[in-house]
Amino acid sequence: MAARWTSVASVGAGLVLACAALAGCSGSTSSPAPGVGPAQELATVAGTVDAASSVHLVLTSKNLPSTVSGVVSADGVGTHAPAFQGTLQLVLAGTTASSKVVAVDGKVYATLPFASTPSVVDPATFGAPDPARLFAQGTGLTSLLTATKDPVAGSSTRKGSEVLSTYSGSLPGTAVADLFVVGDRTGTFTVTFGVVPDGSQLRTVELTGPFYPGSTSTYDLVLDQYGAAVEISKP
Repeated sequence: MAARWTSVASVGAGLVLACAALAGCSGSTSSPAPGVGPAQELATVAGTVDAASSVHLVLTSKNLPSTVSGVVSADGVGTHAPAFQGTLQLVLAGTTASSKVVAVDGKVYATLPFASTPSVVDPATFGAPDPARLFAQGTGLTSLLTATKDPVAGSSTRKGSEVLSTYSGSLPGTAVADLFVVGDRTGTFTVTFGVVPDGSQLRTVELTGPFYPGSTSTYDLVLDQYGAAVEISKP
């Protein structure tokens, strides 16, 4: 029986590798390694993200209410100092504005519209988190991986040239609101992670739920450029 199982497992592994190579199995179901469940897979991915010296992040949003004041999109790089530098697009009282941001040493410096120099701001007043917090080891974005309830492996999906394994589950509102500042703390959010098949990188996060009263909105994140040489300092 043991020999038969080894043979079946070897054939299965070969088929998975062949599908990945041919990029022809994007509709197949992701499968954790034998004996490893989705929760353990996500914990492993969290560890690899936390081990990276830097990560580039792009955030976009969908279905935000027209009256929202908060972050619409972001593009920047973070380190585990934690620190961040990049650009945030905000909606304030119906007006969209972009701001260059540096977050380091517990302070957020933003070059606000019509200003020529950066100043220290409290991002919570704009309905935004300190972006550096997203990259804090264990308590940043990776905390969503380990806080996900009842994760299940889903269908593989294509992102550019990559075919990603997906894992979906739910997140309590407290986990989302503590990290992003916005969100119904009593609500429930759905989350789907896209992971490079060898588990080395978290590539995508799709988070949907009651970020703002009376609506269901989605934030999508793409993470790449792991380990790029980055130096972030006070402006």
